[in-house]
Amino acid sequence: MNKQNIKQHLRRTFFALAIVGALFTSPSAEATITEVVGGLHSPRGLTFGPGGQLFVAQTGETDTVDGSIIEILSPMAVRPKVRTIASGLAVTGDPEEGEFLGISGISVFGNGVNFGLYGIMAVDPQQTGDEAFGNLLRVNNHNQVETLVNVGSFDYEWTAEHIDLAPNDFPDANPYGVLVLPGHLYVVDAGANTLDEVMPDGSIIILAYFPLNELADATPTCACQGPDGFLYIGTLALVDSLFLGPQAKVYRLDPADANIPEPWNTPMTVWASDLWPINGCTFGRDGNFYGSQLFTNPNWIYGEDPEGDVVKIPFNSPSTHTFLAGGALSFTGGVAVGPNGAVYVADGTAFVPPGGGRIVRIGP
Repeated sequence: MNKQNIKQHLRRTFFALAIVGALFTSPSAEATITEVVGGLHSPRGLTFGPGGQLFVAQTGETDTVDGSIIEILSPMAVRPKVRTIASGLAVTGDPEEGEFLGISGISVFGNGVNFGLYGIMAVDPQQTGDEAFGNLLRVNNHNQVETLVNVGSFDYEWTAEHIDLAPNDFPDANPYGVLVLPGHLYVVDAGANTLDEVMPDGSIIILAYFPLNELADATPTCACQGPDGFLYIGTLALVDSLFLGPQAKVYRLDPADANIPEPWNTPMTVWASDLWPINGCTFGRDGNFYGSQLFTNPNWIYGEDPEGDVVKIPFNSPSTHTFLAGGALSFTGGVAVGPNGAVYVADGTAFVPPGGGRIVRIGP
């Protein structure tokens, strides 16, 4: 999730329109959904490590559970071993609303002594009054946590200087997704609507700004690298999807083409559209795109099941959308594809009872 008090805000909005499903979609074949680990607290980002272990960012719950990063060893096992590799991370939010902000996206790069697990803290110090928020973190192979730079603070100041881009929302920042590739470290900011690159010296460059939707901002949440080497950025498009049908998109861009002086003019194309809100994304070894869909039933704001899911999109057919879970999930977060092709997704990422989060595996 990407905006504070989203649920409360939406309940004050005008009545929802009748909404039909997305075009060019198909249900999955009968899928088996297996709980890998339960009892989690707002699980968000997922990423696989070099040894096949699955890392999970837990945002936590204010006053009860701090944020953390856990490691699931042998996630295909019946009873996988779980250990905490980073804890005591800051978290903020409203327990009555059931949505929290803290550690969000994570990404792994390297192995052995060169291993690094990168995590991004949501929001920024300007809005929270806490310097812990907005930081880009790195966890080394000894589970030591290092703060690299505060992306949230930088983006908040950038939006304050560019209020004209989104006068109803700026200034704002909510760094949410992170992607580490050889020689590059990218952060997606759901509040600033930007793709950032963090340079080796700690400086930050805004590579791209994602345009507003018809009703509200784009809210980019995740980045992944496609088989063609380009970056693919998924968006939440929450408000528009609630009232206009599935409006989330996946943008395709080449960071080498970034218009750094005017990132709102960086060349990009809409690779896939007509999607329900994307909260996490990745490409599998099969070349398919996988996106966790926060919900596929917009009437969840009136008490109905959210029918969260994972959508699979073939790389060469971006208009073909297959739902893997048949809407059997709740509010989904990060998604990752294991070495054997199994799809894992964080379920119960928000608006669930304390400890109601889990990691599930989806199989045929």
